[in-house]
Amino acid sequence: MKKTAFLFLITLLPAALAAQQTALAQLDGLAAVKAADAPQAALPSAPAPQAKSALLLLDPRTGKVEVVIPTGGGFIYAASGKFVAAVFNGSGYITSSGQYLPVVGGGRKAAPGRQAARAGLGISGNWLGWGEWTYQGSGAHCYMDMAFEEGADYLFRKGGYFDCGMVGLAVEPARFVKKGTQLLDEAGQAAGSYENNVITLNEVYSESVDIFTTIKRDGLHFDYSEIWKLKDGSELYNISGRLFTGG
Repeated sequence: MKKTAFLFLITLLPAALAAQQTALAQLDGLAAVKAADAPQAALPSAPAPQAKSALLLLDPRTGKVEVVIPTGGGFIYAASGKFVAAVFNGSGYITSSGQYLPVVGGGRKAAPGRQAARAGLGISGNWLGWGEWTYQGSGAHCYMDMAFEEGADYLFRKGGYFDCGMVGLAVEPARFVKKGTQLLDEAGQAAGSYENNVITLNEVYSESVDIFTTIKRDGLHFDYSEIWKLKDGSELYNISGRLFTGG
């Protein structure tokens, strides 16, 4: 299977990742890093709607629709005046805790059938969200940005970037061919599967490390898991998160 290049902003891995004890030592002591520590000003987002236009947001936790006023860096609840820091992604807001509140009315009401139409596009599109990168008990909160393109006979990971504050990970593009429920790499070798909105990938990073990825899509979000393992099966890194799309 073709080696997939995952590029770090700072050197986290020694040559061939042979020395697990020293790999990613920069993450030690980051267990206390919280979502508020992420550099919010650097987060890419879609242009927010005008502040003078009230929006109706659906809170999935309660099932209630809330009236909000968009403002710089988030929105304000009309009923209480409470400000919530969030990123607007084109069809809703993603809060710093990873909660997604879709727009269901107001100034940017979606056209009828838009959500249903989006469901038929597979995983194509740009995805934004939050997650966690852990290494031997230490963790760093991450802002996650990925993009995919899907066709009837292929899946193209266009790239991505995980900004974890002190460390970062750039995900290189990769193209896979669909063969039934199988995904094949560019060499024609089995690289994973795609069935029932669940994508699994098994990619080779080096002679000593494999990367196992699982993506479970549910509507306008997907849950992401990326586990780096040594050949003996021991876990090196664990990256997980939830990403949302604008529909």
